Amino acid sequence: MHAKKSTAPGIYLICGVLSLIILLLDFVTPLGIASGVPYIIVILISLKSPEKRFTIAIAWICTVLVGIGYWGSPPSDVALYKIYTNRFLSLLAIWVTAIMALKQRDSMNKFHEERLKSEQAVREVEIREERLKVLKATTQTVQDIVGNFLNNLQYFRLEIDRKNTLSPESIQKLDQLIQETSLRINTLESVEDIREKKMAGDRVGIDYEQIVKDKDTISSK
Repeated sequence: MHAKKSTAPGIYLICGVLSLIILLLDFVTPLGIASGVPYIIVILISLKSPEKRFTIAIAWICTVLVGIGYWGSPPSDVALYKIYTNRFLSLLAIWVTAIMALKQRDSMNKFHEERLKSEQAVREVEIREERLKVLKATTQTVQDIVGNFLNNLQYFRLEIDRKNTLSPESIQKLDQLIQETSLRINTLESVEDIREKKMAGDRVGIDYEQIVKDKDTISSK
């Protein structure tokens, strides 16, 4: 499970200091001016927090500060309804900004999650295709090794049919053939880097001969 991210202390500090500055400016600004609108900046800064509830809390705090600013502002000759309208517009701006910004962030987060899932699914498909490709190349290579072994056995079978036995030289060759075939199969078991080669019938197999050469080169160093 992923650890839940919390709000950085710096975000608390910036939002707190900026809210206090705006409130002090509101105290020296006559009524009738929409002094609460700058709180939108605090809302936008709060979006840097990964916690949705932090932005909601900041919006409520700003709402309270708009009310405090109303009681602490110097009097004005502006009509009372205009004063209330400006305060209402300030509150509306704060909450519309908070709600719309959070929805937008949620949409972006969902988009990124879907993109990551899509990329992961594509990667899983690529891995499966690569595994199938390796399996197919390995199978065809084993078939090629076994096929060569069986073809070479035909020579010894013909000799047995003619002589009812094998000469010492043929026995030695047969033993060498068995060892070489076993070595090739064992080489495939320890393959770390798949090197492909074209085979008969447009098939693709593993270039085990090059692998053996590379191992011999490494061993000789």
